Amino acid sequence: MSQPPPKLRFSFQTKVLVPVLCALVLLPVATLWIVNRSMSQQVQVAARQTLTTAEGVFKNYLEIRSRDLASRFRTIVAEPRFKATAQLGDAKTLNNYLRALLDELRDETELIIYTTNREERLTSAQRNTAISLDDFERTAAPLIKQALAGEMGTGIISVGKKTFNVVSVPMQISENGPIIGAVTIAIRLSESSMQDLRALTRADIFLVTANAVTASTLQQPEASEILLREISRGTGEKADRVRPIEIQGEHFFALSDNYEPNGPGSALNYVLISSYEQRLRELEKTRATLLIVSFAGIVISGLLIWIMIRRITTPLLQLRDNAEAVGRGDFTRRMTRFSDDECGAVAVAFNNMTDNLQASRTDLEKAVTSLKTAQSQLIQSEKLSAVGQFVAGVAHELNNPLTSVIGFSDLLQHTDLDPKYKEYVDRIAKSATRCHKIVNSLLGFSRQHEPERNPVQVNELADAVIDIISYDLRSSGVTLVRQYQADLPAVLGDVHQLQQVVLNILSNARQALESFRRDGEITIRTSCTDTHVTIRIKDNGPGISRENLGKIFDPFFTTKPQGKGTGLGLSLSYGIMQEHGGRIRAESLPGEGTEFILELPAMESDRLAKAIRPPSAPSIHTGKPTTLRVLVIDDEESILHLVKEVLSTEGHDVESATSGTLALELIGKNPYDVIISDWKMPGLNGMTFYQELLVKNPSAAKRVLFMTGDVIQENFQKFLVENSRTCLSKPFALREFRLAITRLMKPV
Repeated sequence: MSQPPPKLRFSFQTKVLVPVLCALVLLPVATLWIVNRSMSQQVQVAARQTLTTAEGVFKNYLEIRSRDLASRFRTIVAEPRFKATAQLGDAKTLNNYLRALLDELRDETELIIYTTNREERLTSAQRNTAISLDDFERTAAPLIKQALAGEMGTGIISVGKKTFNVVSVPMQISENGPIIGAVTIAIRLSESSMQDLRALTRADIFLVTANAVTASTLQQPEASEILLREISRGTGEKADRVRPIEIQGEHFFALSDNYEPNGPGSALNYVLISSYEQRLRELEKTRATLLIVSFAGIVISGLLIWIMIRRITTPLLQLRDNAEAVGRGDFTRRMTRFSDDECGAVAVAFNNMTDNLQASRTDLEKAVTSLKTAQSQLIQSEKLSAVGQFVAGVAHELNNPLTSVIGFSDLLQHTDLDPKYKEYVDRIAKSATRCHKIVNSLLGFSRQHEPERNPVQVNELADAVIDIISYDLRSSGVTLVRQYQADLPAVLGDVHQLQQVVLNILSNARQALESFRRDGEITIRTSCTDTHVTIRIKDNGPGISRENLGKIFDPFFTTKPQGKGTGLGLSLSYGIMQEHGGRIRAESLPGEGTEFILELPAMESDRLAKAIRPPSAPSIHTGKPTTLRVLVIDDEESILHLVKEVLSTEGHDVESATSGTLALELIGKNPYDVIISDWKMPGLNGMTFYQELLVKNPSAAKRVLFMTGDVIQENFQKFLVENSRTCLSKPFALREFRLAITRLMKPV
């Protein structure tokens, strides 16, 4: 059979160093990527903000320039000489005046046009004849019309490859006189003006008309054309006014838009350009510095981590070798404490382990022996639990024949019998009643109950336990002496748990006396103080040695032979007494017997009055006898016969059914005044029978009386409360039976 290929194994150093180095590399790389991206975005955002600010300065400059020119030329046109010349209406005279005015201005004023109120050019004067007056007049027509309408027109227009600030001023002879014409002046946006704009905006600017540069701050005209082509190439659609471009390895941001001071017809395209190459170079330097620092940090960190791992793995290797030696049984191995940190603590712990390992092995062997003993004791306890459940089932089955015995003996007691036979019947009744008490005690003791706190009479509690164990005491030759104090106050507790405590002590005493002497005696004495009720259980057995007296309440401690006890009885009793706020202790001398003292807090009288409320005596119907029609349902023939006999002798009409199914058929055919049903029956039990009857005949369901030989469980009690039903516990006296029927028939 071929061996599987060996698995790839890595040393501890590799498993730690490789992930750490990967983390050291990935973390700076991710940091550099995030920082670089953030810084690049910041550079671009700053460049965009610079262009946006420059655009605002640019537009503000143009508006201020237009306002200044308008104010300036409004004053010139308002001069009396100008008005007098214009009023003559002579084109030649006005032309000479305009030429003289153009020479006087000696600035960037290129031309002046005078237009009549009929929108006809009367005359003009210009410096540069290359400018077409017709093109200029056509482009400036909106401003001229605005002036002829009485409102000054200002704006920026482009003619040919030049850009002008244009001012059109209305011409009036008097302040409120008619408009006789308009004077339009064009001032060229010269190179010096563009440089002023560049200084203000800190960005290069060029103006575009019909895809041609008309003015630019760039020193080289061809550069403007190149930039214009690059911008036009990358803008198929105008999604963003600010766009990055790259020219000859240099990075720019370009902002292009239209300037429309006079409406859509006089749009001026402009482009603002700002280089951010210097910022990118500074970013590259910062990136390189970060890379160098990160690389150095990775190298130094990796070296330090390797040294630390070596420092950790060296004692681990030594610990492995020593552990293998200890595993082979060599407990002389020791580790050197080479530091005061966790590794040194491991060395100390290992040395302590080797010192204590032999003792631990011995303790482990003892523990295994104890566990085996505890296991056998738990098995015995489980057997006792199973026996208890079996006894509870048998006790339940005994209640049915006991009901018949008690019931028929009660009937016989009310007949005219010979005194001799009547005495026999009395003995039968008393014996049956005693069996009933024993059965109830067994049922109450064997069943598990939820812990509850109710007033408990200690004398009655002791008698109930004695009823359970009396046969064992007699068969073992043990005499039981009762010394009860009368009128003991009640204690607040769980009667079943307290019965278990007393039963455990009595059982232990009986077993000790049985093997020690034939004339054993157990005395139960009850007494009370102002605050406590005391139960003393004393025997004249062998007693308990001093060394064992302090261990008797420890779990699993027992002096009995194996299989004779679990060692849990007194331990559980101690816990129960603690839960009840009481105490349990033992006094003993070897050869002189043992006495257990149980002390429980006594209930205060006012608290007892609140806890115990006397039941109201049921009223018995004493009216005129009425014949009732009764249906009895039970799977026990003796119970059916008893009930039928009792009710028939009183004149009632009684029918019986051995199952719930047969009873439903009879109820469907005949009406019944009272329906008496057992709770546990084969087939339909009491609950299912009642539920079906409630659906088929609700009025008949209101006349159902239950009886049971079992302890009334919580679910059964809940069912009775929800449906307002009553249940008789078997065995019951005939008086209780008659009272239950009387209450059922009593009108609400």
